[in-house]
Amino acid sequence: MLLSTNKIEYVLFHLKQHVSTNALKEGSYIVLNECDSDIGSIKNKVVFLLSEAKSPAPHFVSFMGEEIPVLFPLNTSESELYRIDERGNLIFGFDFLSSVFYLLSGLQEVEVSQRDRYGRFPFAYSLQKKMNCVHLPVVNYYMEIMVQGLEVFAQQQNRSFYRERLFENFGFLLSHDVDRISFHHPFRILFKLKQLLGLAPLQNSRKVTFKLMLKGALFQINPFRKEDPWWNFDWITALEKRLGIRSTFFFLKQEDRFDNSLYKFHFKKINTLINRLKSDGFEVGLHGTMRSAADAVNMLKQKNELTKVLGEAPVGIRQHYLRFFHPSTFQIQEDTGLRYDTSLAFAEQDGYRNGYCFPFFPYDFENDRMMDILEIPLVMMEVSVLQYRREGFEEIRKSVFHYIREAQKFGGLFTLLWHNCRLSEYEYDGVTVFYENLLEAIIKEGAETVTGYNLIEEKMDLNRK
Repeated sequence: MLLSTNKIEYVLFHLKQHVSTNALKEGSYIVLNECDSDIGSIKNKVVFLLSEAKSPAPHFVSFMGEEIPVLFPLNTSESELYRIDERGNLIFGFDFLSSVFYLLSGLQEVEVSQRDRYGRFPFAYSLQKKMNCVHLPVVNYYMEIMVQGLEVFAQQQNRSFYRERLFENFGFLLSHDVDRISFHHPFRILFKLKQLLGLAPLQNSRKVTFKLMLKGALFQINPFRKEDPWWNFDWITALEKRLGIRSTFFFLKQEDRFDNSLYKFHFKKINTLINRLKSDGFEVGLHGTMRSAADAVNMLKQKNELTKVLGEAPVGIRQHYLRFFHPSTFQIQEDTGLRYDTSLAFAEQDGYRNGYCFPFFPYDFENDRMMDILEIPLVMMEVSVLQYRREGFEEIRKSVFHYIREAQKFGGLFTLLWHNCRLSEYEYDGVTVFYENLLEAIIKEGAETVTGYNLIEEKMDLNRK
């Protein structure tokens, strides 16, 4: 790809999150174009060769028991991932710098024009889909190959070398998008009536839809009614407190009819909930509305409204429906003063949209620079499995433990989003018991639980930037 100097530094910055060695200091390494790779006079250097290819041409290599696609092989690529030559140089056999940059920066999202009805980058058009590797954090595998090569080089050159792990075992960040809080809201009752009249598509059978409409009507007129099944925050927080978890709740304001929520931050019930969560040690973040992904003024207004209720500025954001435009949404978030985003996932498929199970800094292609806002990749949300893939609880459990195993390999992070409105027995029989057992099992795996704020303030060595 013949990366610019800034793009090379971007990759090396993230590589240094995995290793500390003076072999990566200026003067100890050299980056050469593949066509100019005459290294006959070079001695005792780390040599990175850049592919001349303008687009990915994946070549699969066996590493750590997996078949890993390297996006930019070299014309001279052999079976060796790296080697030490007779002049003491460490030479990588593939262009790992370009392969890392292409996935981590999200360059494919800029190059691919197709979008779904919400303006999102579709999984169907991704390299991960084409290469069947969305379930693997392939950038972490690239990093590990380079770290192993650097370790051999450091030993031979008597240079310093220390491995870095973000977590001793693995990190776990649990979050909840508070999209909907009233299962029996009058608007939902009216919508079910429209479904029965054939004015809107049915999501359930006519019999089930009629029963839910009737329950909603009775709920509204019952003076002794219990809490709405979607107002389940006491149960959620009690469970998490028992397990030693403090999750992040992203709140979404009412805007543009029904695409967003049916509440506003200043509503008394929401105001009370937000401040109770804060006092109990949970994090409160902003769930950016559909419009905010492309509207800087709108984004700032939402942040200011939430700040007024919360008593302090929210640190993190997730965009509603994961609606995101790369890199313009990052630029809006950064300009608004938000410190991290956690929207980057494929809505229709769990896994690694950027191939990484670590937080990372996005790239501003327009200005050829690493951005200041941090991205915490979203690995899995329950909607991807239950709604898009139409799988059940067992598939969720299977996938969760696969992603935990991947995070454990690298001391990385597993992130899980579970909406409060997807914890209702009305829609998913047995979901509360399953969810409770799932969280217990994750904790038993030795998870170190964090919020986005904890991650930035306590775990990430952002001074390296």
